[in-house]
Amino acid sequence: MASNEHSSLDNAQLHVPKDFSTAANNTVLTKDENGSISWEDDRLRTTHFVRVGGYMSKNSTNEFATTFAGGSHHIFDTVVSTTTTTDGQDAVAQSTLYCIRDGYVNDFQGYIALTNTRTVELRLYKGTPTDESSAGFALTQLGSTVTETGEGNTTPNAFAKTSLGTSASFSAGDVLIVTLKPTVATSTIVRFNSTIEVVYT
Repeated sequence: MASNEHSSLDNAQLHVPKDFSTAANNTVLTKDENGSISWEDDRLRTTHFVRVGGYMSKNSTNEFATTFAGGSHHIFDTVVSTTTTTDGQDAVAQSTLYCIRDGYVNDFQGYIALTNTRTVELRLYKGTPTDESSAGFALTQLGSTVTETGEGNTTPNAFAKTSLGTSASFSAGDVLIVTLKPTVATSTIVRFNSTIEVVYT
């Protein structure tokens, strides 16, 4: 039997795992579907899933976001100025997520149900409030505009926003705001539930 077993070696005498020198940064060692060693992107450590859902009943073509109240976001009831927000309070009242690090929105999809034949547009914006300032701040849309036409409040439609990924980037200190916009000023009732996949870099 060997007198110097691997389990008793000092840390300085241990080698790194196979293919360590050629593996990319921020990857983890896994066993792939073929039973082979594989270094994969460590997305689990950097990925954050944000639930976004709510209700809207409007007869206006304004763009609406939620107001934070009662410990949750739920009713899309406050008008969003999508060029420059009205004041810094929007950062607190309308934002779905405060971004603690740089990153990007990798995916945004879910189900939406709305009044038969009515159409609603769903958008995602980023903005950067100024600390200790009531001044408004500019909003930049991330990804495509989702357009859905209702088939009745009891019939959900699946949606998925496109043009996301690394091009839909944000910076630490940004906030993300989700909006709903009816396309006609006629009574439109919307309910939706979705998930935003955020990847921090």
